[in-house]
Parts: sequence; C-alpha cells; structure tokens
Amino acid sequence: MLTLVILLCGCAQQNPNGTATRAPVAGSEPDDLAWTQALIEHREEIDDAFRTSNTSPMAGTQYLKSQPTVRVHLTRQGKAFALAYSADPAAEIAVTREGAAWTWEDLRGDVLCRIDEEQVETGSALAGPATFVIAGLHLRFYPAKDRVTFIVYDPERPEKRSFDHLLYFPPDRSYAVAAKFLAIPEPEEIEMLTSRGLKKTFYRYATIRFQLNGEDQELTAFKSELTGEGSESLFIPFRDSTSGHDTYGAGRFLDIDEPQSEHFVLDFNRAYNPLCNYSPAFNCPIPPRENRLPVAIRAGEMTYPH
Repeated sequence: MLTLVILLCGCAQQNPNGTATRAPVAGSEPDDLAWTQALIEHREEIDDAFRTSNTSPMAGTQYLKSQPTVRVHLTRQGKAFALAYSADPAAEIAVTREGAAWTWEDLRGDVLCRIDEEQVETGSALAGPATFVIAGLHLRFYPAKDRVTFIVYDPERPEKRSFDHLLYFPPDRSYAVAAKFLAIPEPEEIEMLTSRGLKKTFYRYATIRFQLNGEDQELTAFKSELTGEGSESLFIPFRDSTSGHDTYGAGRFLDIDEPQSEHFVLDFNRAYNPLCNYSPAFNCPIPPRENRLPVAIRAGEMTYPH
C-alpha cells in the first residue's frame, strides 16, 4: 500500500446460504480475539500514517516522469504550486544517472534529501527511493533503469487535512482461507497495464488455489523482482464482484511473504486499495484478467471516500 504499509490465520468456508462454517487450516488456529485485535491494530497504524505522514497518500498531488538527466523546479504560490522540468538556473535540484546509479545535486542550497530517515548529502548517489524537502513540499523520487519518477506530496492538501480513517469490512475469518501455493517453474515476465495507461514489469511467479462459497478459485501471484531486496514478497492484484460497488473499481491488492510450504492461509482481510484510489498523482497496476474472481470478497478495505 505504502512504504509505511506498504505494506493471521484461520479459515472458514461459506455455506450456500451465506452462513460461515469453520474449516481446518494448516497449522494451529490462533485465538479469534487475538487475530481480530492484530487486524484492528494493523488498520489503526495505517490510518495514523495516512493522517500524520508528510508523504501520506492523501498528500500526493502531482506525478511527473522523465528521461535520465533532470533538473526540477518546484515553486509554491499561496496554496498552489508548480512542478516542472527546467533548464532554468532557478531549478532546485538535479538528478543524473551515472552508470547504474543516480546522483543528486542541490542547486538551491537548502534542499534536504533523505532515504528512510538518513540524510543524503548533495553530490551523493541515491540507492533507492528518496524524499526531497523543498519549500515545505515533499518531493518523492523513484529511480528506474531508464527514467525517474517524481510525486509531489503537499501536507496542506485538503484531502489530507480532512482525513479521518479508511473504511473496511468487519474482520471476518471466513475470508482467511486455506490455500495452496504452486510455484511456476519458469517465472514469466509480463507487462501489467497501469492507471496512467503505462506498463509495469512483473513476473508471473505462482498459482494460488483456494475455495470460497464451496467453489474452486485461483489467483496468480507476481513478483516485481526475482532477486535482491523485496524479492521474497508476492504481489496479488485482484478484482471481484464487489469491485466498483463496495470496493474500488480498479480492484485491490494483497502483499504476502512467499509461503514456506505448499499449504498456507491467504487472508483477504488484509486486502488494500491501490494508491490511485486516494489521488490521481499515483500510477497503479491494474489487475490482469486472470485475477478476476467471480465471487464477492467482502473483506479488507472498501472504496474511499466513504
């Protein structure tokens, strides 16, 4: 969901009449109260980050991507601001690709740059996503092999100032389902369409099989990287029959650690919305056709705003 989310066990099936019946799962079943409390605390942490973080998705307000060498000019006039690539000497920062790394330069003299909580001095390489603080705005830098992307976060954006909480279905153990993990022997590289009409590269990594409403269901799990940092995480974008009604129309996401065994629990109570539900500043993958479920997943996050 975020860097801050970013990113529970038990299982039940539903009878045809819609009532839940408990089904066994792999491993010991945790206490219902502890499971529910952990889920509630997780949701409260997300709400708190949305309310307080300077890079809350609710503060995201403008998106810009470019080619390798960039000078960025960011100005604020009252409550308005402008972000542009500029050759003008008044530009605040420059980022340049040098070999496999990106370096940055402070052209203004008072720009702060951080990766996580660590300050990065001007002239240094940027090993990953970084945040620049310019004139009270937060400019988030995302490097890729052949381009950079910037998103501006405005802590004064009305949507952030008025934010209270996200909306969720009540915790429901019937949507923490017993699932089977089937790795794909040779992961296939695919391009997933995005909300901005672009494409993002993923690898089709595994098939996840489970049951809901007594019917067999199947989802594909993807990876954005096969090696290196984050390669143990699986990305499961999906749509279901609630999409466009109770839940976000483009679909929802699940992030899970790669299971250590074939049998595991897939918990739809942890399903969350793409960032583009909160602001047009974001560029979100659209769940592919193979991950469109014919059933209603009435668990996890509902659409925003309320």
